[in-house]
Order: sequence, then C-alpha cells, then structure tokens
Amino acid sequence: MPKITFASTGESHEVPDGTRFLDFCQENDLPHDFGCTVGSCGTCALVVTEGGESLAPIGDEEAETVEMATDEEGARLGCQMVVNCDVTVRAADV
Repeated sequence: MPKITFASTGESHEVPDGTRFLDFCQENDLPHDFGCTVGSCGTCALVVTEGGESLAPIGDEEAETVEMATDEEGARLGCQMVVNCDVTVRAADV
C-alpha cells in the first residue's frame, strides 16, 4: 500500500492505492488546509518532496491554479492529488 508522509510532523499513513489525498486528510483529521476542494482556489497547495514523479501528471487546470498560488517546484493541489505511490508532502509557501 502507498504511504503518505507529512514532512512537518514525520507522521506517515498507509493508504489504499488510488486514495484521494483530500478525502484521506478530511476523514482522518490530518494537518492540511483545504478551501474550495474543486481545484480552483489554491488553498491546499502542497509540495511533493518525494514521490512526485510517480503521481499522475498535473492537468492544465490544476497547473493554472498552482501557478497562481505558488512558484515552488513540485507543487500540486491536495484536493486534486490521487495517491498511487509513497509520497512525502509539505504545505507550499503561498
């Protein structure tokens, strides 16, 4: 099973392959902020510090929102990310 690790706390969680990051965080009261949850506000921007190369490629709409939210390399939207591999994440500087 893939594992999500939060860089800020070192806390790791195994999740079923294909788990939406948003759903897992909300169901388990985990430390990540979400705003609109539909990929247009950028509140949930995060940086995948490990494992990002194995995630599904970023789509045009997500890329546009990420670009407006942060200029950090490896940034994604937590509300759009589907976990299919081990990842380490941290909040993006917005």
